[in-house]
Amino acid sequence: MTRNLRYISLSALALLLAACSTTRTVPEGDRLYTGHEIKWTEKKKPKDWSDLKSGMDERVRPSPNRKFLGMPIKLWLYNLGNEPKGKGLNHLLRNKWGEAPVLMSQVRPNRTERILNSYLEDNGYFQSEVESEVKNKGSKKASLVISAEPGHRYTIHRVRFDTDTGVISREIILNAKHTLLKPDDNYSLDMIKAERERIHNHLKEEGFYYFTPDYMLIQVDSTLKGQVDLYVKLKNTAPATALRQYWMQSVEVYPNYDLTRDSALKAMEGRQYQNFTIIDPDSLFKPIVFDRSVFLQRDSIYRLSSHNITLQRLVNLGTFKFVRGSFRPIRDSSLLAARFYLTPYPKRSLQFEVSGTSKSNGFVGSQVKISARNRNFQRKANVLEINLGGGFETQVGGKTTNLSTNAYSFNTEVALTLPRFYTPLIYFNPRTPYVPRTRFSIGYELLNRPAMYNLNAFTLQYGYIWKQTKFLDHMLYPVAITYALPGNISPEFQVQLEQDPALKQSISKQFILGSNYTLTFNNQSPARYHSFYASFNGDIAGNLAGLIAKKQDDGSKTVFKQDFSQYLRGSVDGRHYWKLGDNLRWVNRLFAGYGYAYGKSVADPTVPVTLPFVKQFFSGGSNSIRAFRARTLGPGSYHESEQPGTNLLLANAAGDIKLEFNSELRFKPQKLIELAAFVDAGNIWLGKSDSTKKVFAFDRFYKEIAVGTGIGLRIDASILLIRFDISFPLRKPWYDEGNRWVFDEINFGDKAWRKENLILNIAIGYPF
Repeated sequence: MTRNLRYISLSALALLLAACSTTRTVPEGDRLYTGHEIKWTEKKKPKDWSDLKSGMDERVRPSPNRKFLGMPIKLWLYNLGNEPKGKGLNHLLRNKWGEAPVLMSQVRPNRTERILNSYLEDNGYFQSEVESEVKNKGSKKASLVISAEPGHRYTIHRVRFDTDTGVISREIILNAKHTLLKPDDNYSLDMIKAERERIHNHLKEEGFYYFTPDYMLIQVDSTLKGQVDLYVKLKNTAPATALRQYWMQSVEVYPNYDLTRDSALKAMEGRQYQNFTIIDPDSLFKPIVFDRSVFLQRDSIYRLSSHNITLQRLVNLGTFKFVRGSFRPIRDSSLLAARFYLTPYPKRSLQFEVSGTSKSNGFVGSQVKISARNRNFQRKANVLEINLGGGFETQVGGKTTNLSTNAYSFNTEVALTLPRFYTPLIYFNPRTPYVPRTRFSIGYELLNRPAMYNLNAFTLQYGYIWKQTKFLDHMLYPVAITYALPGNISPEFQVQLEQDPALKQSISKQFILGSNYTLTFNNQSPARYHSFYASFNGDIAGNLAGLIAKKQDDGSKTVFKQDFSQYLRGSVDGRHYWKLGDNLRWVNRLFAGYGYAYGKSVADPTVPVTLPFVKQFFSGGSNSIRAFRARTLGPGSYHESEQPGTNLLLANAAGDIKLEFNSELRFKPQKLIELAAFVDAGNIWLGKSDSTKKVFAFDRFYKEIAVGTGIGLRIDASILLIRFDISFPLRKPWYDEGNRWVFDEINFGDKAWRKENLILNIAIGYPF
């Protein structure tokens, strides 16, 4: 029986290897194309060889079958199937999962030679020669070997601007100092095209509305030995309109445009405001909406930047569904008439959300949220939002406690966002395509645990949000007030508070009079091989209040007879996204945070003050070190033992200092599915010592780093990404030194080990 099973296994393996042959479906007389190789005949390669080779590689067609980790998996899948006769496994293997073999007969060597030779000429190798040779590999495979003999590379000797004495020529000459064509630089056709585009943009900025790059001619004289002279001139065929400088005669805005009443609207007389006209018979918008968005002004020269900023500002207001600009010349003049047609969104909208949660410690819950939005509050394109939410959470599994674990919550928020900087004393409107915003919000939240306590939290915020560049964002909240008031604390829960100072602090009364600022850089793009995200946050509280508050006899200070928090807090979050292939990315993240509290507490001036619990750092959970449950790691080498009666819902490990590093490899084999493998490391520490927990120390902190690893599955449903991450610890900092790495404890077959160490995190979106 054993011998038969062995024969069956060997036969199945032989059949599988035969099916996985990369040449199984290659037609007779043809070969599988395995790729190309470029040989540069000169020993010394140019400084930009990497760019040149990349450009040549991109122009060789077709590309061979794609590989993952050196294996043509899609080709193997294709070869496993047969010609499909309908919907089924063969259809999936051949038409969905697999990839047909790329054949040598599809390669056209002569055409490839011409394309590469032209590319080298475009980069200054005017006497280049390119030859190709087909190299057979066995009886079924072949590749293409390309030999490039570049010859001498031409450089720029002189750049001369040949123009007449007209207005447009004068503008070109005055701006010639900014030319991209420099003597001694390598000749490059791409740089010549960029120079034409530069001149075009400059002329558009100076009022030449109808000018295009095609009206510029750059002639090349290559009769010099090894160098070229470039002559920049206007084409004789350029029309008169392209050579004319235009001014704005009028600017009209139609803020409630509808195609069905186009003629009627255009026949109406508008309302003059500042240097533009508003045609709004329904009085849907007040003129102030466009005062800070329309940068093209009547009787001013046409400028491309003003044109673009105006369009982008109107789009970024978020109030209009469609935005279209139209320019027409006034006959026999150098004047332009501009019209902006704006179609608004529905003024009001209502959104309803229902969500469910399931935690690894046995808690489940649900939340309902209703959001009402007015996109044109007070007819000023202000956005008024009213949010109402409520939910519950209860324990259905895991360890039970002697206290009820049911929890109910209710929250509400009213927020008003103005599409401008609201500065009562000065008028400030930066000349950028991005709409600056001012946001006011007031909120209330109630958390009720009937057998333990309830917590009322009030928030008030006033701040500015603006985008400086495409990649750089700012958020400044000069006023950020939080007032948390506990109540109905049960005697049983009070006993637990007295035993756990950190838990007692989290449920205590807190009054935060603060300000915060966040700077974010983000240039992520699917096309970039290297992209970055960096965020800096600074948070201060109690500074101004500390100056004006009256000092008590014990040295403490109060505002409105209330104890208030005084602290400084900062954090940095940096991420690097490396595109290793079309479906493979490697992401690394580093986070560092520090907080310092000062002042004295009215309740007990002898006890050192700490950061408010909501401002402290914590570790663990779905967006942190995933091998540890949220708020259960640290500080330092401290570990909260699970004694009888401990309430797992109230995990409260928090600290003043946090360091964390995450590394994740993401592979997307299909459009809807993504796989991940990750390693997380870090911990939190206290800034000030207490009786049980260790503080941060430079000679010890690296010994207290926790490490975890795991794998993840992500389902990309376009509008959201659902994430499942399962992980386990590799290093536990609360173990004795020398025994903190726990590789020897890993045992997936042990039910007790799995229950204690395997952590499943279910979340929405990427962890970083």
